This record gives sequence, structure tokens and C-alpha cells, in this order.
Amino acid sequence: MIIPRAALAAPSLAALIALAGCHHHSPAAAEAPAPVAVPAATPHKAVGCGLPPGGGSGEDCPMESPSYMAQVEQAIDRTVAEHPEMVNTQRARGCANCYQVLDTHNFPEEVGRNLQKMGLCTTYDGEELAVKKLNAFNDQYDILLAEGFIRREDTGAYRATCYTAWF
Repeated sequence: MIIPRAALAAPSLAALIALAGCHHHSPAAAEAPAPVAVPAATPHKAVGCGLPPGGGSGEDCPMESPSYMAQVEQAIDRTVAEHPEMVNTQRARGCANCYQVLDTHNFPEEVGRNLQKMGLCTTYDGEELAVKKLNAFNDQYDILLAEGFIRREDTGAYRATCYTAWF
């Protein structure tokens, strides 16, 4: 379709007349500011392993050997160091660093967040902390004794391994 030049000039002429009627006091030679280059936003790294639910039932969970015990211990130590208000380091039971936990609700959640910062997936069901890096299995850790002290026995807090991961 061919558009006559007169049709193209009419809107431009109308815009020019409208601008001429404007009484804004700015210099005529001023140009629109040049666009500022904004750096592209970097995507946030997903916290934890980023896996979908494993699909397991949580019923095939024999006690074997822990896969993440070192990371769980490190996450506990980090939580104690970062949140001294959550623990009483003057009271211990069972070992020298089996401290009394004053905030038994948030302490396991914080341990889980520290594990997620290490690239592991976690969930806390109110009793045990489930940890996985793959959906093939997850380990179960009971990091608190019923009396509210950190569990760090010979076997540590490890309780079982579930096939496949239930979360």
C-alpha cells in the first residue's frame, strides 16, 4: 500500500503546531537526555539445590550411613556462631559442644538455611531435618534431643536414609 506524502506530513505538522502552542520555558535547543545504560540485572542464584520434590513416600528409610553429616555439623556450628541468642553455651549435655538450645523452633530452621547456602535442599518437619542434593535419596537428621540440647553423639544426629527423596 502506498501512502501519499501529504498524509505522512499531516501528523508531523499537527505535532509541530501543538508544540508551538506550549508555553513551557525551556531552551529550544535542549535535546532529550541520552538514555543511560543500565547494567543487566544478574539473576539471583537459587538457594539450596533447586530440585523439585523427589516423589518418595518417606517409608523406605533404613538407617545406613550419613551422606551429609559433615555439612550438618558445619551448619550447626555456623548457627551457634551467628545466633548466640539461640543457644546457652554454658550448658551442654552429652558432649562439650552439645549446647542447650533456647529457641528450639528456629534453631533447626536456621541450620537448614545454612545447609541451603551450601547448595543442599532441606526441610524441617518439626522433628527431623531432611537433607538432599539429589532426588535419589535424602538423609534424616534429628539435631535436637527431646530436652532441647544439640545431638552430637558418636553417630551424630543421623537417623535414616530415604529412597527416593520424599521432599
